[in-house]
This record gives sequence, structure tokens and C-alpha cells, in this order.
Amino acid sequence: MERQQVAVADRTLVELARVATRVNRVDSEEVDGRVEGAVRGLLGGLERVMKMADCVRLKTLKGLLEVLTPVQCVGFLAAKSMLQLQMRRLGKRRESNGL
Repeated sequence: MERQQVAVADRTLVELARVATRVNRVDSEEVDGRVEGAVRGLLGGLERVMKMADCVRLKTLKGLLEVLTPVQCVGFLAAKSMLQLQMRRLGKRRESNGL
């Protein structure tokens, strides 16, 4: 994951961003192609990071549910769902207020 974060601020990507803002319409196709290639590679890496994070979350959840009793599992999953709903509401409220 650290490598992916470093890749976002990679010198090549920063230079491509600078060049892309300065080029005129004639040269833009070449720069656009280079930018697309760089972004495509970055997105592939980000996708791998997201898949690894999903695996870690799933392993953690399975491990936790193995330790808890069935009644505790139900309570935990209900509380987790309520937290997600409240976070979503908070996000929508902030978005509508322009924060």
C-alpha cells in the first residue's frame, strides 16, 4: 500500500500533470495518451490495494464472529449496520450543507 501511495505522488505523474496543463491543443493528444497510460497503471494498483483491504476486513470479521456467541454475533452485526447507516446519514447531511 505504501508503494501505491508513493506512486500517486510519483515525479513522472507530477510532471505529466504539469505538462498537461501547459500544452496547446496540437500536442494534447500525445500528452493525453501518456496521462491515460500512467493513470491506468495507477488504477490497477489501487484496485489491488482495495481487494487486499477487503480480504483483511473479511478475515477480521470471520475471526471475530468465531469468537462471539450467536447472540453476540447478532448484536455486533446489528450495531455495525446501525453505525454504517448513521455514517451515511451524516455524510449526506454534510454534503447537502456544503461542508
